[in-house]
Amino acid sequence: MNEELKARFDKYKNGEMTEEEMVEFEGELEKLETYQMLLDEEMFDDPNEASISPEKQRAILQYGKNKSYLRISVLAIITTLMILPVCTLGSYLYYGLGGNSSKGSEFIHTAAITLSLTEPNLQIDTANIKSRVELFGMKADFPLQRQVGNEQKAAGHEEIALLLNRIKKPNKSFYYQEINDNDRIFIHPSKKEKNAVRNAESILKQLPDGTVSEAFLSFDQAYSTKEIYEKLKKYDIRVIWKAIETEANSQDRPYSRPIGFPGKDSAAITTMTNQVSQSEDQQFESALAYITEHHKWAESIADRKDLNLSERLSYIKQNGVNVYGVVVTGPTREIEHLIQSEPINAAKLGEVELWN
Repeated sequence: MNEELKARFDKYKNGEMTEEEMVEFEGELEKLETYQMLLDEEMFDDPNEASISPEKQRAILQYGKNKSYLRISVLAIITTLMILPVCTLGSYLYYGLGGNSSKGSEFIHTAAITLSLTEPNLQIDTANIKSRVELFGMKADFPLQRQVGNEQKAAGHEEIALLLNRIKKPNKSFYYQEINDNDRIFIHPSKKEKNAVRNAESILKQLPDGTVSEAFLSFDQAYSTKEIYEKLKKYDIRVIWKAIETEANSQDRPYSRPIGFPGKDSAAITTMTNQVSQSEDQQFESALAYITEHHKWAESIADRKDLNLSERLSYIKQNGVNVYGVVVTGPTREIEHLIQSEPINAAKLGEVELWN
C-alpha cells in the first residue's frame, strides 16, 4: 500500500473525510476487492486450496531435473558427433602425413625390424600386414613366418597397438609350440654345454630320413660372418638367422636372450632396409641404428627391458660383427653330420617337417 492510499485510509477510518470523499474512496476499495478475487481464481483452480502438496512439489522438481538431464544428454551427443569426425581426421593426419616418413610408416618399419632382430627365424610377412587408424591411435596385425627347409610357413600373428606415441603390450599368438627362453636357444661360448649337443644328436638319430629340421646351434667361440659361412658352405643347409655378440659382458650372461640378424638365405631385412648394396654386417648395423632411434617402441615391441640398444650399437662399432650362433634348416641327416663335424658348443632342435 503506497503512502497516499494509506493516508486516505487513515482519514476514512478516523471520519475526517467529507461525505463526497467517503463515497469516492469506498468505490475504490470495492474495485481493489474485485481485483484480489480475480487474482486468487487465476492462481488456484480450487479456491479452497491455498498451497501445493509436498508430493506434487517433488514431482514438479523431478520433472524439471529429468528435462534438464535430457537436454544435457542431447547436447553431449550432438557435440560428440561433431567432434569425433574431426578427431578421427586428425588421427589420420597424425599417422599418415609424410608418406614413407610418416609416424605410421615408422611404426610399422620399427616393428618389422625389431622382430627380425630379436626373434630367431621369425620374420614378418610384409606383403600381408594389416593396419588401421583409430581414434587417437593405430593398430597393426603382423603375420609371422618361419622357414623350415625351403618353405616359409605361417607361424602366428602379433598385434601391436599404438596410442598416440605409446605402444601397448603386444598380443602374440603362435601356431607352433613356442620355444621357452629357459630352453636356452643359444648359449655364449664362455659356457660349455656338451650335454645339449648329445641330446640333440640323440633326437636327430631317431628322426627318419626324408625330413627337414630346424636347429639352433651355438659355436665354441664367436666368429666373423665370413668365417661362419666358410664353415657351413660344405653342408646342404640354409642359414636363416645369426646370433651376434653385442655386449662386453656376454660371458656373465651366457643364457641371455639373443640379438641377431637374418642370414644369407633369408631376405627379411634386405627388403626392409632397402640397402641391398651393403654387406650383411653393414645392414645389421643400419638396422640396429634405426631401432635405436625408436628405442622405446623397440623395447615395447620386443617386450624386453634389457635391449640397451645404444650400448649394443657402440659395442658393434668398436668390435665389429661376431657371430656365436646360427639358426639353420635342412635335411635332418645333414644337420646331424654338421653337429658331429663342427665345433658346436650347444644345439637345440626346433620344427621338423617332411622333405620339402
